[in-house]
Amino acid sequence: MKIKDLPVNIHIRLWGSFVNRIASSAVWPFMALYLTEMMNKTFAGTFLSLTVLLSFVLNIIAGYVCDMVPRKKLILIATYSEALFIFFMALSIYQSWIVLFLCCFIAILTVGQFRRPALRAIVQDAATSENKKLVYQLDYWLINLSLALGAAIGGLFYHDHQLALFILLGLTTLIIAIVYTIFLEDHLTVLREKVHKNVIKDLLHSYQLVLKNKQYVIFVLGSICIMYAELCTSSYIAVRLSETFKTIHIFGFEMTGVRMFSTINIINTLMVVTCTFAIGKLANKMKVRHAMLLGLIVYGIGYTVLTSANHILLILVAMVIATLGELFYAPIKNAEELDLIPADQRGAYGAFSSLGFNSSDLLSKFAIILGAYFNPYAMSIVMAIIVFIGSVCYMSSLYGKSNIKSEPK
Repeated sequence: MKIKDLPVNIHIRLWGSFVNRIASSAVWPFMALYLTEMMNKTFAGTFLSLTVLLSFVLNIIAGYVCDMVPRKKLILIATYSEALFIFFMALSIYQSWIVLFLCCFIAILTVGQFRRPALRAIVQDAATSENKKLVYQLDYWLINLSLALGAAIGGLFYHDHQLALFILLGLTTLIIAIVYTIFLEDHLTVLREKVHKNVIKDLLHSYQLVLKNKQYVIFVLGSICIMYAELCTSSYIAVRLSETFKTIHIFGFEMTGVRMFSTINIINTLMVVTCTFAIGKLANKMKVRHAMLLGLIVYGIGYTVLTSANHILLILVAMVIATLGELFYAPIKNAEELDLIPADQRGAYGAFSSLGFNSSDLLSKFAIILGAYFNPYAMSIVMAIIVFIGSVCYMSSLYGKSNIKSEPK
């Protein structure tokens, strides 16, 4: 199957999110900077920390609502609302109304939490056994490309054209909302029915059903461990390189630990953007489980070495190896996850999966504390153990005896 043959809903969702993500990633990463400039570091840190806690709660509610309300209706309400709040946020920046800015930020965070599980479910509803590998391969590529482009645009224009970027984001969101209105189709015919009249009891019951799916719980535990490695790049590994990497000079260019960290991020992004489909073709020639296992092994080796490496060549090679592993396993993992999720509970399952990412992020931050007591080689051993546990969880949940299925080459 080719990209042009994918269903309209998938095209609308993937390319719409691609454009929106470019615009949003040119703005949102700079929120801490804006709040610090307008208020102070303490306020910025406290406010953004509270929004993380709010996101946690909203994510649980949004997953429940997504299974109770038609997908398209929820997406349109959230997207049009987001566009409106972004325009108000642009006004607050123009007038320097910090209270309005904070209110709009929370409002955008709220509607975004409700839109994301619905958009994710739209793709899952349209994905089939024939196209799911291509769908998630394309999605993986577009996410990484859009984040790279958005970061570049934000870095170039945010300081001098802040207001223009917010207006552009608002217009982009509004246009995408109109496109969703015209072209997006809601194919879901079965919505989850309420079991309890009490909303809170029904919400808890929804997640009890998720927790009873042991295969999926094991899968999410695997995601927590595997994502830990990648997220450690911007936490423990970044801190370690800034502290222990000995500055070298390459043709007059000073390579510090911080610049080394930036370099491996650039390598990762370039490899994902340029090699995703080539690695995908290679993976398609293998059995799915073999490609998945190979990717996890290579990924684990790369990040285990990267955790303690201090020589520039070893660091670069380790990053290349880790990224190759990621390119093998990540699209397959996303596609295979679909088989574990019931059609009428995709919102709740998506929300539960997002909690796994939050747990990975928390675990990677804890690695910084652990690194204060363990030397880098000990941290490499910790990395290897965690990735091994994650790999076992992935392979057992997707290909264990309780999940036997016909497996295409």
